[in-house]
Amino acid sequence: MTARPKGGLGRGLSALIPDADERPGEGYAPTEIQVARIHPRPDQPRTRFNPEALQELVDSVKVQGVIVPLIVTPRDSNNYILVAGERRLRAAKAAGLAAVPCRIIEGLDDKAILEISLVENLQREDLNPIELAEGYRRLIDDLSYTQQEVAERVGKDRATVANTLRLLALPSPVLDMIVEGRLSAGHARALLAVPNEGDRLSLANRILTKGMTVRDIERIAKGQKSATVAKRKADSAEQRRSQLAAKEVAQDIQSDLGLPVVIQHKGPGGKLTIRYRSLDDLDRLVELLKREVERSG
Repeated sequence: MTARPKGGLGRGLSALIPDADERPGEGYAPTEIQVARIHPRPDQPRTRFNPEALQELVDSVKVQGVIVPLIVTPRDSNNYILVAGERRLRAAKAAGLAAVPCRIIEGLDDKAILEISLVENLQREDLNPIELAEGYRRLIDDLSYTQQEVAERVGKDRATVANTLRLLALPSPVLDMIVEGRLSAGHARALLAVPNEGDRLSLANRILTKGMTVRDIERIAKGQKSATVAKRKADSAEQRRSQLAAKEVAQDIQSDLGLPVVIQHKGPGGKLTIRYRSLDDLDRLVELLKREVERSG
């Protein structure tokens, strides 16, 4: 992978591609390349496209052509790999264009292409919160970005990036609701405060069927969190009481037998350990147990 330019964080694509912010006619002329020679990468970041928005772009391309050049890099003497401009390429194909204007960037390896594609994609304004979160996650997982580097690269503050990433902890059906626009980002963030995953999904469905507000979800989440904390405290207190009782019983048995005794109590059951110092101690313990069995039988 090409080295990241030092001191370039915060400038988006211009930090990855020299003069990326230049417009056509300002210092370079785009090259017309046949559409058939441009190949998208299989792992290109954007996989969801709004059909209506894409059709609007197709209609525009039919009239005006592709105004903003695609970014490509050579792969052999006849073909190019698409670096940025997936929607424009799709629209050009749908509009029946034979060639499109491109900016050619030499010497990009696969990781550099992925980095530029991700940053370019994440700077779009029409991405839903899950697409943003998935893009941030790929920068972190695939390219070893820190959250701070992601924030600087895409022009957000680190807290915004962190909060967007947290959305990926929601159940898959809830993520689908967000992607489809049926659930707002505000509702999604409120659901994150609900401790149980099943409750998150249940509440998400109630939002859709009953029109619950973000404040409604926050209030329910607060109540569930308080109930969970109270239950944990009660369970902890009960466990301490059980441990104290087990310790007292162990001391009574130890006093009767004259042997070290340990009781480990957990849940409804536990383990009783009696240590003997010699075979005589073992024989005496066995006899005691036999007599107890005979007496109880």
